[in-house]
Amino acid sequence: MNDQQSQSRSIGFTIVELVVVIFVLALISVTAMSRFSDENAFTGLVVRDQIISQARRAQQGSFGRPSMSMVFTPNVAGTEATVDVLQASASDAVSSVTVPIGSLTLTGDTNVTDSCATTTGSSITDTAPFTLTFGELGDLVASSGVAGAVSFGAPTTAVRFCINEDIDYSVCISPAGFAYAGDCDV
Repeated sequence: MNDQQSQSRSIGFTIVELVVVIFVLALISVTAMSRFSDENAFTGLVVRDQIISQARRAQQGSFGRPSMSMVFTPNVAGTEATVDVLQASASDAVSSVTVPIGSLTLTGDTNVTDSCATTTGSSITDTAPFTLTFGELGDLVASSGVAGAVSFGAPTTAVRFCINEDIDYSVCISPAGFAYAGDCDV
């Protein structure tokens, strides 16, 4: 009889174990919710990933073509700010995507490898779009941008995009045309 009583007592959870599990779940949920409660944090990640995706798509589309251009043009008219990303080969538009940016600030630079947190870039505006041109080997052959329609020629180090001057949202495109998240480590 004593054996049965000790077995029945060992089945189940103690109140202390249940309280610890509830406490751990509460900590995890608070941490996860804080990542999504800030609209700019989520929007910044989406914009960063869209820039990387579109740059890689333009690079892949440039293989075997004389050139493929990718133009970033912010549009602040209307209720929500967006960035139009147009990919074109010669005079033909290949694809276009509109990315909502909300209240984020998008800046871009050529041949600047400092961190977005230390050196702010030139703002990309609807009157001063930023253009990247990929050659037939997928490398960056020219960029023009934010200071009017100034052409910078082929980037020698990298092209950098900063979103809200935050390192976590920055995008770097190497002279070989590869786009990746983070600071330019050239």
